[in-house]
Amino acid sequence: RRAAYGQGTGPILMDNVECRGSEAELQHCIFNSRHNCHHGEDASVSCYATRIRLRGENATDQKGRVEVFRNGMWGTVCDNDWDMNDATVVCRQLGYPHALSANRRAFYGQGTGSILMDDVRCRGSEEKLQDCPFTSSDNINCAHHEDASVSCAPSIRLQGEIATDTEGRVEVFQNGVWGTVCDNDWDINDATVVCRQLGYSRALLAPGHAVYGQGTGPILMDDVECRGDETKFQDCFFSKQHSCGHDKDASVSCG
Repeated sequence: RRAAYGQGTGPILMDNVECRGSEAELQHCIFNSRHNCHHGEDASVSCYATRIRLRGENATDQKGRVEVFRNGMWGTVCDNDWDMNDATVVCRQLGYPHALSANRRAFYGQGTGSILMDDVRCRGSEEKLQDCPFTSSDNINCAHHEDASVSCAPSIRLQGEIATDTEGRVEVFQNGVWGTVCDNDWDINDATVVCRQLGYSRALLAPGHAVYGQGTGPILMDDVECRGDETKFQDCFFSKQHSCGHDKDASVSCG
């Protein structure tokens, strides 16, 4: 929203778009051809293009059984030679800073269908798990009780002067770097999503103006608009463009 990738030019052809999610094309959704918009309201998307996911019993966005998409199908990874280098590549591919554990023996339950990779041997610097050396499905001698899993470090953290585990300056991990969040439109709904993602039940405060000290590096999010029920902070609406300085870094206090 809000022209996150810059304003377009020319006519605005669709407004009030309502998709079910199953349509083959955007034009198949319900929409109005008349509008009362300007290009400051141009819509944008960020697509989930990675061919890897986490599934299983008690799995979350950060931990679970590793499944990869190859040759038109989803399948699991065998845990022969599975280690922290492999898990780190998986976690970074999913947008997390690093791996906390590399679990074996179907730690999050056994998958179904094909086992697509075995004997994975990553150095740890690869961009994708599929870039690592591995044995393909034609030569695999595994069963699903050997499905590999990972647990990834969170892509959000609290930092700053006098920061604690429950309060501090909000920093997010995007595109391989840590950065801060600008406090424009910052409110308790935004703070609630941050706190829940960090494992707390609620937010107590949503301070702005760098109350825990100014961060350094890039400012990665601005004009954040969370409803309060999102699973991840990065699922909220936000702008990647900003006119902020670090004196406007957003913070939270969780309870």
